[in-house]
Amino acid sequence: MGFQFAFLCDLLSALEDDHFSKVLPTKRDTSAIQIINRWCAQHDSCINDIETDRLALLSCMFPDQRPDRVYWLQATSLARVIGRCLRLGSSRLTELGQWKKPGGPDLGKCVENVMSQAENYVPPGRGVTVEEIDTALNMIASRCRFSGPDVRRQHTAVNVDKTLSPLYRRLSSRDAKWLTRLILRGYPLTLPLKYTLGRIHFLLPPLLQFQNTFEGALEMLSSEPMNRFPPNPDGRTAARLSEVACENLYPRTGIKVGRPDYFKARSIKHCLQLVEGRRMSVERKYDGEYCQIHIDLTQSHPIQVFSKSGKDSTADRAGIAPILEETLHLNHTERKFTRKCILEAELVVWSDKRGGIAGFHKLRKFICRSGTLIGVDNDSPPQPYEHLMLVFFDVLLLDDDVCLRKPHRERRLLLQRLIDPVAGRAALAEQEVMRFDRVDRYERLDLAFSRAIAQRWEGLVLKACDEPYFPIHSSGIERKFGGWIKLKKDYIPGLGDTVDLNIIGAYYDSRHAHLVSPQKPLKWTHFLVGCLLNKKEVMHSGDRPRFRVIDVLNHHSMHRNFMQLLNQHGEFQAQDPGDFVQFAIEYGHANTPAASVIFKKTFPVELMGAGFEKPSGARYYTLRFPRILKIHTDRSFEDSASFQELQNLADEARSVPKQDQLEEQEHWRNRLRVGSGYDLYIRSETPPRGSSSESGGSPSSKDSNATASYEESDDCLDSIPTGHEVHQEPRNIHNDRKRKMPPTIYIDDPGLPASSGGISNRSTALTEIGNLSQSNKQPRREVLNGASTKPVQLTNSSPHNPDDVATSKEPSAYIEMLGCASVTNLVAPIPPLEKGLFIKSPLVAIPTYSPSSQTSTLEFLESLAPKESMPLVQQFHPQAASTGTAFGIILINPAEVSLGPKIHEIAKAVHNLMKKSQSCLPCRGAIFFLDQILYEQRACPESSDFCLRTEWPRIGRELYYACVRWDFSGPRGVLHSELDSHRGKPGISVSFEPSHILELADTCPTIR
Repeated sequence: MGFQFAFLCDLLSALEDDHFSKVLPTKRDTSAIQIINRWCAQHDSCINDIETDRLALLSCMFPDQRPDRVYWLQATSLARVIGRCLRLGSSRLTELGQWKKPGGPDLGKCVENVMSQAENYVPPGRGVTVEEIDTALNMIASRCRFSGPDVRRQHTAVNVDKTLSPLYRRLSSRDAKWLTRLILRGYPLTLPLKYTLGRIHFLLPPLLQFQNTFEGALEMLSSEPMNRFPPNPDGRTAARLSEVACENLYPRTGIKVGRPDYFKARSIKHCLQLVEGRRMSVERKYDGEYCQIHIDLTQSHPIQVFSKSGKDSTADRAGIAPILEETLHLNHTERKFTRKCILEAELVVWSDKRGGIAGFHKLRKFICRSGTLIGVDNDSPPQPYEHLMLVFFDVLLLDDDVCLRKPHRERRLLLQRLIDPVAGRAALAEQEVMRFDRVDRYERLDLAFSRAIAQRWEGLVLKACDEPYFPIHSSGIERKFGGWIKLKKDYIPGLGDTVDLNIIGAYYDSRHAHLVSPQKPLKWTHFLVGCLLNKKEVMHSGDRPRFRVIDVLNHHSMHRNFMQLLNQHGEFQAQDPGDFVQFAIEYGHANTPAASVIFKKTFPVELMGAGFEKPSGARYYTLRFPRILKIHTDRSFEDSASFQELQNLADEARSVPKQDQLEEQEHWRNRLRVGSGYDLYIRSETPPRGSSSESGGSPSSKDSNATASYEESDDCLDSIPTGHEVHQEPRNIHNDRKRKMPPTIYIDDPGLPASSGGISNRSTALTEIGNLSQSNKQPRREVLNGASTKPVQLTNSSPHNPDDVATSKEPSAYIEMLGCASVTNLVAPIPPLEKGLFIKSPLVAIPTYSPSSQTSTLEFLESLAPKESMPLVQQFHPQAASTGTAFGIILINPAEVSLGPKIHEIAKAVHNLMKKSQSCLPCRGAIFFLDQILYEQRACPESSDFCLRTEWPRIGRELYYACVRWDFSGPRGVLHSELDSHRGKPGISVSFEPSHILELADTCPTIR
């Protein structure tokens, strides 16, 4: 009988209704999980029935997991097919075409609206099953040459109308809507893959990772002994059965093995947090195409190659066969295996002329797509000195040896024995093994990463040396991580390549509209980015501007707030392209979609990308994976980069500098310290229209201390990045293995429903950085609050009786002080102590402040006043007191507070206070920004550990963020140029050098 398609539509419709409901994203996720649970419980017996084809069911639930099926049907052609299948008249055909209009529904919803006017009668027991739909879609896909080889082998004479007509005529209007979206692979929601598969059968998620096709995973599930396992056992039973299943997992040649999860490191410190003190293989990340190579010498065609998506691309990559024969000695007895092996490699283009790897776009000239070279119209032909090269980085199977069960260090040794390197043809991935339990772990990774950036590598990949390929094989390992870590400069806010360009037009795609804004209709979903071609003529002679469209931005390239803003403001600037004469527009290449509207006033935007690339079919370079950082409402299109300036930036970013590599590395080490947008503090003469992250002209390259000074003008502080410009990621550093909070993890393919407006979780765009940083707020607070949740009002940095601290075992008072927003987190200096009492820590004399409280910044700065703090400063910091220097500490939780805007706020407040003739601030001072875990690791500020000079370098490396210092030695109220006559260089500066915290160590008293 099969599984009724209407049952699946019940689930999809319930999730869609829940997705469009006006609830918070977190509640929406919880509600979606509950809907999936109820649906699985209701249909569990039918799902596991022997007559149900689970492959057909999963293919309908997750159409994007079937890359082997390409239907050759877009919305326009499918709409014509549906109109013929339903025999629609002209009026209903017009209604069906509403999906083309801006703000209109998608094609699936239009089909529902048309069919609801005359519902089909479906007799009981005659409903369409997922098995029928799967058969029909296989037949349609078999006629397309872009489908996989196995699908194409089923090719027969197929009439699309006759294949789909019986289905549409037996479906209700609601179910026809979902069939339409299934064919277009455009569900306006995201089913959590791992969770849903786990509810169907608890072994499906790990099996799908092991054999990366539904067919392979289900085939393993039906084999002994797993076919006798219950689909949803209790947790303890599931763990025991998983161990049994592990012993029977064996990779097969011809079925792609899945890949481990990748985690994105947002900074060096965040990467160390993810590593957790393990020994790691730090490998170069190559900018090429992933290949999983299966070799089975028992077959007539022994070589099979799979792409990253899982598609069989053996025919398209036939050019690597000679390389494999040479490096593996396939035709000689000296090869290192007998029958079969599975290898992983990156396919790149090697240039003998350059003596290195060529750009990614060069691959287009050597790799076909189903027999056709795509996007090479404007590329030069392959040169004699250019050829394909394989860079091998892993081995998964070697005859009967299942290598993926072995730790990475053993797999690497096997790979070294297996591969015979051939210059310019085959090589092993560059690798360095690092132990992250050493005290110099930060410096070593920082040096390796800066060297990688200086040499223009794409990034680094960190893999645990002592762990197997999958966590399912991690039994017996003390710390199970089960993932690889990507470290790329564009993952770190502020280090990507940025340039100012113009949005000049837009168009609408109904499939994307509801992914961005389910409640608010959009007029446009895609925005065209253009560059001025005749900038000099426009500025000097007033010529008519000419723009070239170089890229298109969609919801993956911007935050949804930017999308709404462009739709709202663009409505007043939009004009039909046919009537527009204000400036001329040309399209960069033939594949660029045409704009449906042109904006009379362009929108200058700051774009950030992961380097530069040459788009398919283009002759120019543009940003790779561009995303909008901010929209400039106060600039005109003349302020943005011209086309030639963009190409100059691309050339500079892609070329390895000819200067000393050590100098370039030091420049990037400073940039990494600055990171997360802090480079915007550095005084620079670079024009605002564009900048390359690879530029060697940044002042930071000459300043080993990475210290940035404010310009001596009232406007300088307003130009520092605010919360809309700097998206600071959580950088909580917990190298202590006893830490209470797990590391913040950013995964490429999360297994939870999309929570923010339906944006796909599979997107690689980094457009939700601000929201991601907020996602950890609640768990962090629960950890900090500990067992006690009672609010505590604290006004001093220590109890009045220091002995209470010495006898206290739990620092609950300080933990609550840092974690609860209802607590007054401003910690003023304690009153003078009774005679005879000696507090050993220097921190008791330093006002401490936590921004998560309701206390204002002004109150904190007032606590630095000499009359408030100098008595204790004179007692414990006599040298600082003699010069009138004040110290302050701000404890930061990056999961709750953005560091860049907070530095801006403090610096501007100090600036404004020092302008007053009767300022309460001392003329000199320094405020240190530290991670608030400082007091979590110690019982209280009075801890004697803070008196050890050897402790402060560690605090600087692991917990230090920045320091705002000021020095106004002249008369009050006299700033800027007037002060020059009183002393040298007055003003405020921001430092990011951890060694500056040693100023506090210099004040440590003698322990008594």
